[in-house]
Amino acid sequence: MKSSDNIESPIWTKTNVSNLYRHRNGRYYARIFVGGKENWKSLKTTLKTVAEERLPEHLGNARKQRTTGIKIAEGKLAFADAVELYRQNFQRDAEIKENTKNFRESGIKLVLKTWPDVSALNVRKITVPMVRDWALRMRAEAVPYVPKGAKKACRNSTGASPTTFNCALDAMRQILDIAVEAGHLFTNPARDKSIKRATPKPKRLQLPSREQFLAIVEAVEKAGVGGCKAAAERVRFLAYTGARQTEASNVLWRDINFAAGRVTLRVTKNGEPRDVPMIPECRALLEKMREERKEEPLEHQVLRVRECRGFLEKACQQVNAPRIGHHDLRHLFATTAIEAGIDIPTVAKIMGHRDGGALAMKVYGHLRDEHAQAAMLKMKFGSEL
Repeated sequence: MKSSDNIESPIWTKTNVSNLYRHRNGRYYARIFVGGKENWKSLKTTLKTVAEERLPEHLGNARKQRTTGIKIAEGKLAFADAVELYRQNFQRDAEIKENTKNFRESGIKLVLKTWPDVSALNVRKITVPMVRDWALRMRAEAVPYVPKGAKKACRNSTGASPTTFNCALDAMRQILDIAVEAGHLFTNPARDKSIKRATPKPKRLQLPSREQFLAIVEAVEKAGVGGCKAAAERVRFLAYTGARQTEASNVLWRDINFAAGRVTLRVTKNGEPRDVPMIPECRALLEKMREERKEEPLEHQVLRVRECRGFLEKACQQVNAPRIGHHDLRHLFATTAIEAGIDIPTVAKIMGHRDGGALAMKVYGHLRDEHAQAAMLKMKFGSEL
């Protein structure tokens, strides 16, 4: 008889967890049956606790294959190839706006920059822990953004912008969705519930007072350099209509209806034209501009400059007002409208929101409350106590 020392140990050792086995090399494996065939999936660990955590994902994948009939595609799909397929899909889609395409391209660049080795990886090798580690690393190692040619980072850049992180995470998710659709993955590891999008920190708006706004406009108009008058017209138009940058830039003279008292914004964020009622100051501005340029064809753009950021920043410094940008003028419009007593759903509709005022309520809800409190102080029942 052979001694016990010469008896080979069994290849597989069953554990007390269903479908979990330990190989004699020390590693744990999942034993899975798909289509009547036995499959062994390495859990890539020698620790039972880690193996138990990874087992449900493999069992879930097998269950999905059995119920849907989806089979893993033959051959390999590198992450770089998935990126190219993703890029081709959205670039060919005529319904996706150019700004959205550019945003998605930015997401791709962020992923490749913050995870340089991912391009060469087979998508099947990308796991939930790997994506989670990448996400944590991106947030921890982010550095402030320094514009091209600048000596220092942007004033508001901390290097960990929630918008930047979400842009990259969305790109990662959508790229791996391509692998799932092609059958190279059963589930998308980037969509695991443990990997969450960043939540932007809400910040209270810091806008100039009415007096400061007028002083800012005057400072822009009297800047003494080329384009200062056109820049002041743009500042006023944005504040008086609440239009977005692109919306304002595409307004033509034929979109100005003085008889009906409205401005039509044809190019909008959601693709649906909308009318903005002219407030008295908006009408006065446009009438003056039209009188000075009455020979211009109706197909000419109303605003002659497409941005005025530099003018605004310098003017704010001159009059000692809070620093504002183009989008802050949209906030100023909404704030002024609400303080004038216009209800938030109406303001949201004028601004082109399609949520019935939910977003506006989050941003400007405190103004409504302050306005309501001021109005309550005026209430009287006619009795003297």
